[in-house]
Amino acid sequence: MEYVIKNPTELTRAILLIEEFRKMDLEMQAQQMLLFLMVMEKPDIGMREIEERIGLSGASVSRNVAALSKLHRKNRPGHDLLEAYEDPDDRRYKKVRPTHKGKLVFQSILSIMSG
Repeated sequence: MEYVIKNPTELTRAILLIEEFRKMDLEMQAQQMLLFLMVMEKPDIGMREIEERIGLSGASVSRNVAALSKLHRKNRPGHDLLEAYEDPDDRRYKKVRPTHKGKLVFQSILSIMSG
């Protein structure tokens, strides 16, 4: 099947969007990019809702949130785009919100997407 690009500027913007993430990490996984964008779409989203929407296990969501947080596993530095915090209504659960850096990165992404 041959693909025909109807609007090359949209494809260029998609490539630039991925490149924006690659500036932080050349090997950033697509699920981390998706998770970040999902949090930007709905700040203060619950970890369980992320699990359901992305279709990943709780452990995978936690690992990806950690990679996008200030400290990754084993105290390695993360990307500092997101932070997880205790749900004030139910301390058994965690929610996720963007950091200041995450908001700045998202502004760059919005400017890429608006062309």
